[in-house]
Amino acid sequence: MNKPQAFTAELPAGFDLNSVVWDRYTGKPDADYTIDYSIAVAASDIPANKVDLLVRWAPNAYCHYHRHLGTTKVAVIEGEQHIIEERGLETIHKIRKAGFRGQVPDGEVHEERAGPEGLVMLFSIHAPANGVAFEVLDENDQVLASPTVEDFVERRLGATK
Repeated sequence: MNKPQAFTAELPAGFDLNSVVWDRYTGKPDADYTIDYSIAVAASDIPANKVDLLVRWAPNAYCHYHRHLGTTKVAVIEGEQHIIEERGLETIHKIRKAGFRGQVPDGEVHEERAGPEGLVMLFSIHAPANGVAFEVLDENDQVLASPTVEDFVERRLGATK
């Protein structure tokens, strides 16, 4: 396993996304939308509950419906990110393009998908004290899974081809 590189707000010059080993996640075949995304750990600090994740989506595919719990900084590396938020009686659809950098509010619940060309993003997550990075939710906002920083690191830390 290679030593991970520490990322801050952007990928280092000359970084080759094709050299990353991705862990792929897909949804159930009976889902009403396509879930198809992959995650790679770029850097981590387990005692501090911090992890930097590269996430890649197939064109027009979603990740699982989820809630962010801690401070999450994001950078859109390639493609478009579509965020759909439900806030009471309103729905907000945001489109973020390559070059976007920002922060996701703690506790934000949303659907997230790629644009027609796919999507690659960098997420720098500082989880709360329990280390839970985010919660995967069902359509009634019930928690299905609570992956921790340690869960991501145990799966793959900075592996490259």
